[in-house]
This record gives sequence, C-alpha cells and structure tokens, in this order.
Amino acid sequence: STDSTFATKTQVSYTTSVAARVGKPAGVFLNSSKLDTVSFAPNITINEGQNFYFRLYPWVDSSSSVSGKYIALRNVVIYATALPIPVSASALWPLSSKTESATVSGLINAGGVNFGGDLYHYGYNANGDRWMTHSGAWPQDSGPDFTRYAQLSVSPKTGGTFYASTLQFKMIVEFTNNLRVAMYYSNDTSFTTKTFIADTTVSSSMTSYSYNISDTVQTGETMYVRFYPYDIKGDPAYKLVDMDSIMIGGNTTGLAILPPAISTTTASYVSTTFFTAGGNVTSDGGGTVTAKGVCWDTAANPTISGSHTTDGTGIGLFSSSITGLIPGIAYHIRAYATNISGTSYGTDVIVRTLAIVVPPTVTTSAISGIFAVSANGGGNVTDWGGAPVTAKGVCWNTTGNPTVNDNKTVDGNDLGSFSSALTGLVGGTTYHIRAYATNKSGTGYGADSTFTTQNILPDTTVVVAQDGSGNYTTVQQALNAVPSNYTGHWTIFVKKGRYHEKDTVAATKMNVILVGEDRDSTVIWNDDYGDKYGSGNPGTSGTFTVTVEANDFIAKNITIQNTYSPQPGVSGTQAVALRVNGDRQEYVNCKLLGYQDTYYTWGGRGAGRIYMKNCFIEGTVDFIFGRDIVVFDSCTIHEIRNGGTLTAGSTDPTSLYGYVFRNCTILADSIGYDGVAITSFDLGRPWQANPRTVFMRCSEPANLDPAGWLSWNVNPAIYGEYKCFGPGSSTSARVSWSTQLTDDAAKQYTLSNIFARSSASSPLILFDWMPVNASASDNFPIVTAVNNEENNIIPKSVTLYQNYPNPFNPTTIIRYALPKSSLVSITIYDILGREVKTLVDEVKSAGQHNVEFNANTLSSGIYFYTLRAGEIVQTHKMILLK
Repeated sequence: STDSTFATKTQVSYTTSVAARVGKPAGVFLNSSKLDTVSFAPNITINEGQNFYFRLYPWVDSSSSVSGKYIALRNVVIYATALPIPVSASALWPLSSKTESATVSGLINAGGVNFGGDLYHYGYNANGDRWMTHSGAWPQDSGPDFTRYAQLSVSPKTGGTFYASTLQFKMIVEFTNNLRVAMYYSNDTSFTTKTFIADTTVSSSMTSYSYNISDTVQTGETMYVRFYPYDIKGDPAYKLVDMDSIMIGGNTTGLAILPPAISTTTASYVSTTFFTAGGNVTSDGGGTVTAKGVCWDTAANPTISGSHTTDGTGIGLFSSSITGLIPGIAYHIRAYATNISGTSYGTDVIVRTLAIVVPPTVTTSAISGIFAVSANGGGNVTDWGGAPVTAKGVCWNTTGNPTVNDNKTVDGNDLGSFSSALTGLVGGTTYHIRAYATNKSGTGYGADSTFTTQNILPDTTVVVAQDGSGNYTTVQQALNAVPSNYTGHWTIFVKKGRYHEKDTVAATKMNVILVGEDRDSTVIWNDDYGDKYGSGNPGTSGTFTVTVEANDFIAKNITIQNTYSPQPGVSGTQAVALRVNGDRQEYVNCKLLGYQDTYYTWGGRGAGRIYMKNCFIEGTVDFIFGRDIVVFDSCTIHEIRNGGTLTAGSTDPTSLYGYVFRNCTILADSIGYDGVAITSFDLGRPWQANPRTVFMRCSEPANLDPAGWLSWNVNPAIYGEYKCFGPGSSTSARVSWSTQLTDDAAKQYTLSNIFARSSASSPLILFDWMPVNASASDNFPIVTAVNNEENNIIPKSVTLYQNYPNPFNPTTIIRYALPKSSLVSITIYDILGREVKTLVDEVKSAGQHNVEFNANTLSSGIYFYTLRAGEIVQTHKMILLK
C-alpha cells in the first residue's frame, strides 16, 4: 500500500503448488524447516513524495497450538524501476530592469532577447522592455513583417526533453492604437518552418496574455519564440510596444533533479548587532526550492547546521535580516537553497559589524546647471553608519565647510544618490557646497566643493513686426537670437499680425517672455497634422505650431493656432497648436485654437509644471492632453464638436496632481464646426498612465453628458469635480468611478501644494514653485475662493475674478479684491467695445467685494467687464445666454 494506515491495500500473494489450501484465504503455504524462495509482482506506481509499504501477515489455518513455532524471513528485496516523471519547468524574462536575461525553473536553459530587422530595444520604463523601429516610424503593414521581430529561446539540459505548453506575457503600446503583434514558434533557427500562436491587437493599457502551445524539444534542440509587431495604419516616431514578464512554461523528463544554483548578495545596512544580507536563486535544479536563506558563523563556510535564516521558497532574489550579532566581529555568511536533491551554497562573504554607530558616509556630487540665482547639486549616501538616515541633502554658504545650520535642502532619507536644487542664490557669487546625511549619531558631510554663479544680465526687449519696423520679422528669428541660458529676462514683443510659422523655444532659451500686442490680433499659426506627409509623419508630437522646450517661459496676450480641421477620408488628423516640454511655464490671457489635440502638455523629459491664467482653449477631441501638471485658473474651455472630449490625461503615477481646472467656464456651441448639433460631450477620458483631472467651481453647460466622463485605455487615479455649477453640473448621473470632492479634499488644491516639489517625482522638478503671474488670492484653497469675506483675508494685490455663474441668465456676480482702500470703477462693454453700464464708481475699502449685474434688458452675446483701481486695469469676458 501507499497508505501508511493500510486502510486501502492490494494483495499480491498466491497459493503455491506445494499445498492447495482449499477453502482458505490465498497465501503462501510454508514448508516446515525448509527455506522457500518466493517472488511477487506488485505492479504499483509510486509517485514523488509517496512511500511504499510492504506487509507480511503470518497466520495458521489449524487450531493446533503455535507455541514455540517460528517463521524465518531472509533476504527481502524490493525491486523498482525509475520511470521518467515530468518535472515542471519555465523560463521567465522579467524585462523590468536593465537586463534581458531569464530566470529558469526546472531543467532547462534560456537565451536572452534578440532582435531582427529594424526592431530594437529602446529602453525600460515601468511597463518593462520598450521596443520600436530604428527609424522611429512604423510603416503600414497588412500583416507581420517576418524580418522584424524580437526572439526568445529555451532548450532542455543535456539528456532531457522539454515539453512546452504555455506562453504568457504582459504587453502595452505607447502613443498609438494601431499596433498588432503576431507570435510564432519554431525549433528551426532559420524559422523556415514555424507554428502560429496568435495575432492580436495590443491594448494601450497593460494587459496580460496567455496562449497554449505544444512543442517537444529534444536534447540538442532549441525552441524559438518570435514576436512580430506591425502597424496596420502606419505611425510616426516614438510609437512603442512594451513587453513585461514573458514566460514559456511546460515540463521536462529524463533528467535527475540537481541542487539549486544560488549566489550570495552583498551585505548592506551593517550595524553593531545586525545587518541585511540575502541571495538569488537563479535555478531550482529541476525541483522545487523548499527553503532558502542565509547562514552565518565566525568560521568560514557556514552551513544550515548552524545559525541561519529561512526566507521563503522558490527561485529569485530574497533578503535576510541577520540579528543577534556581536559588535566589531567579522562574520562569514553564505546564502543557501534546498530542494529534494540537497542544499547548495553561495560564495562565502565576510562582513564585519560596527564597533559603534557613527554618522553616515556621503559624497558630494559635481555641481551643474549653474545660473545666476540657482544651481543643481546632490550627493550619494554610501554607508548609513549603523542607524537609519533621517535626512540627506546639500548645504551651502560663502565662507567654506557649510553645515546644516547654513542654507540647506532636504532631499529624502536612506542610502543612495540624490539630486538637489539650490535656489535663492546671488549672481556673481562664489559658494561652498557639501552633501550631508544625518542619523541618530550625528551628521556626516561630503567634500567641500565651490562654484560661482553667473552674473545677472540686463533685461532685454526685442520687437517682432511683419512690416520690418521691429528687430525681426518672424517670431522664430527672435527666438533663435535669444542667448543660451540667458540669466536676465528676454522679452519678445510681437506686434499685431498673423505669423505663419512653426516655432520652437529651445531648451536652452530660458527666461523668455513672449508678449503679443493684442491677444486676438497677434496670431502664430500653422496647419500641420498627424499624417500630412504619409507614413505617420510628422505624427501627433510633430504637428505643433509652437513647441516650448525651455524652463521658466512666459507667454502673454497671444494666440497660437493650428488651422487644420479633420477632413473626410483623411487619417492621422491630430493637429497640435501648442506643445510644452519643460518646467515652470506660464500662459496668461492666451488663446489656443485648433480641433483635435490642440494643447499637448507633453512632458517628454518628465512631468513639468504649467500655469494657465485667463486663457481660452478650443478644440474637438482630447484637445487638452498629456502628462504635465497643469493648473487652469479662470480659463474658458470651448468644445466645438458633438461627442468631443475636453481632456485626455496621462499623469505620471508619482504625481499627486494632474489637470486642475479652477473657476473655469466650459462652453459648447449649439452647432459644431462641422455643422452637427452638439448634444453631448464629456469632460475627459483617461488616455494612459495614471490620469488625474478635476474641475473645481467650474461652469458646465447643458450639453455636457450627464455621465460626465468616458472610460478609455486605463482607469483614472481621480476624475472628479468640486461644486461645479450650471445646467450641466448635475452629479446624480455621473459615472460611478468619478468623484465629487469633499471640502477637506478641495482644500488641498492650492498652488503651493500642486506645484510643490514633493507633489511629483520628475527629473525636471527640483524645487517648489509659485508662478509669477499668480496673485496671492490664486493660492487660496479653492473651497474658500467664493467666500473670502467670511475668512477676513486681505489680499496682497488687486484681483478681478471671473464672474459667477458664467454663462449667466440674466444675473451674475462679479467679485474683486483690493489690498487697500481705492477709487474703483467696474464698467460693462459689449463685443464692439461700447459701454453698456457702470456697476461701481466709488471708493471701496480693502478686502473682498462683489457686485451683481442684471442683464435682463440685454440680448444674448459676449460682454466684457473692466475694473479700474488706481493704475490697475483688469478685464474679463462673460457670456449672456438667454
């Protein structure tokens, strides 16, 4: 039996020819005083983990006394034949870090990732290995191009056979929905003969795929699996397919189980009585790893018979905490792993505990990005000193050997490298800088390094005029003339005109201020679109009219337009007016006009921070889209197509904020640009990554879809609203995955929080930022924006707010703020500039004020209201809809 209790058993004896036992149970009749040779054939299969039990039951068949009788048993032999038992085996390519090697389980070998044709490894991100073509452009293919592939391989170890049964992986596309991937396998290195697995459209959200395969791979053979990505429409540069966690699974036969393969990892966080170690089980030898950990001793080559940890089972990396040690002692450590075949050990490594806890060890990084008032520094904490690092950063002064009592940054904790932004510096000054790290024992410092800030150069203004009356006749000429990394403000004043250009503000053209003479009469325009030249060129990102690559850029009173409108039968009709790719950019009283993809908050070098104030943005579908962190203050968002979507977010998972619309007016025409009635549109749909978009105290029109939002490629981190108003603001029918923010949540949406360094983990964002064009009242929590009088807040500047509600019928409230007592006038004008009514003309005290405007005698249309307080003049637009 294989059952130790013998509840079930199989009888294998028989009645011998020596004596027939008629009417008696079958058995072996034993001759008196004579050894008989008896054999049986149980024919039973014993599987791995089972035991085989063999029992002999002696008995007598007469009533005679058995006293003094014996049975002699001699030379009992159990013969068995070992059959080839399938052992689970798999090869896993994680593709989640800078390696393309596989981790194997079972008695197989695996190769790396090889590429054919123009496909290549582009890099890594959170989605894994990114693949694209060398040219960047994907040609249009009706089926797979068998010269363009990524290939993986697996083979049995010598003497074995591998039976492949499954192919699993995760896959996602970036910046396109047109890619498909076909999969084949073959045991022929030339792939002259191959077996089809699947051909599937790749989702723009990370999706798991699993397919059954059936391939027998003998010793000396190799199984190859190829992925053939292809584009059914053709796409431009930077369209990628990302692969993650590719696994080929099955089982092997014909081999003995070997001990596991394991390595010992370097010890870290060494203290007086403990440290952290670990190992990596790279192969289980064909049998399940039942235990793994680290063993240690003061003598060399410790084993599990002495002190050791137990840190789980299976293959892969693991970490171990070694505790209870003696200060100042050298210990030998080895990682181990055990399977049914035995225990393997990694290399013997010597680790000495600290005698006492000391301050951390830190090095100072080279200084870069040195300007007049800022510079970039950093450091690397290489040893914690025996206790957790509670703070690290850089400190600086002008005298030498700075400490944390001088100017400093705080850039996290723990071991490892960090970057720091030094701000508030003085031009033309020599500074000393040191990296520091602090633990309970004290603060350690890196070497003292010096740098000298640039001198602040004088502010400069140049003029662009088409008629030749200025310094330049085109905007791009003026941008090209901006000195690289200029430390003063370089203002480009653009006179009225329609400038047919395709302009780039290069990354080195910092501190540029682009000012139009009149917003509606100063227009930069172009008419590129996604597939203008075929084969995906110039692509969405290349269609821009203006692209801003620089940090610290400001635009005021100007229109940026892409005039291309979608045409019947034309694909790739994306057409960007403004593409931004930098940090700390501001757009004030600007107009962005287009159709599909008007405003691309790209963030190609990492998420940046953008501030939009009193701007007008118009489009059809996803016309505000991208990854940047953008605040829209008192802006007008204009939908001009039925079924359109305002936003398509792609917020980084590490960003706490994405798109924030505050006190904005959403408009949708009754008839779209194409003559179709606009009966419905949506606030947005989640494009990719971890999108965050909120509308706070915004006016929402009647033709906003009651659901509010569309689902798309990914689930949003947050798509929400806060106290929006107007006929489209009913929340009862909103999709269940959208959010209505609470007051407490809304209070977090201040500019200080949104634009704080801690709100995003991006290489561009080095320090907290407050836009220069944001007034003090703009930084109030949005929850108090309408009722500041109740909070007794005295503003620091004159501010005219967007009227509430807007559009309105027939009354609306106009709010304004005064830092001191002033003579104030508020006048209403029609679209032709004719004065309609004076609402205020008197001295008002400091504080928050509001006045009601009743337009019951006026016709529907666009009106303007202007506040004059001393030398301050501010104007907003409002819409009367009856």
